[in-house]
Amino acid sequence: MSTDEKAMARQKGRFDLFLDTIGARHSVEPCMTALAMDGTLCRIDMAAARQP
Repeated sequence: MSTDEKAMARQKGRFDLFLDTIGARHSVEPCMTALAMDGTLCRIDMAAARQP
C-alpha cells in the first residue's frame, strides 16, 4: 500500500492475493486495482471486536 499514485498504478493486476491488515477506515480501491483477474482480497480487521 502506498499513497504514491504512480507507484500503485505500476502494480495494477500484479497480485494474486492481497492481505489487508489495516485497522483503520481506508479505501480498498488501491488494493482492488493491484489484484490480478480472479485475485483474492482478504481483509483482517479487529476494529469491530474492540468496540463495546
